[in-house]
Amino acid sequence: MQKLAPAIAKTVLFIALFCLFASLVDSSNFISLNVANHFAKWLHGNANQENYDELWFFTDVILSLVLSFISYKLISRLFRKASNRKTQIT
Repeated sequence: MQKLAPAIAKTVLFIALFCLFASLVDSSNFISLNVANHFAKWLHGNANQENYDELWFFTDVILSLVLSFISYKLISRLFRKASNRKTQIT
């Protein structure tokens, strides 16, 4: 049980960070219709609204995952440093 609790806490932290960034990231603000159109023509050979939504969705998910991973690693390092200081002080 002592090894299971930290694993669950880490998983919950990552999911919470992912949900936070998923609500904040909106790739339609920085990927214009023109860029999405060119991407859809390159990938599928034609462009329609479904292709735009696909590009925006995958960009949102990938950015949310990357930002969550980076934030998770930073938070983990901060906790590790704080616990190392605590053990050095005592």
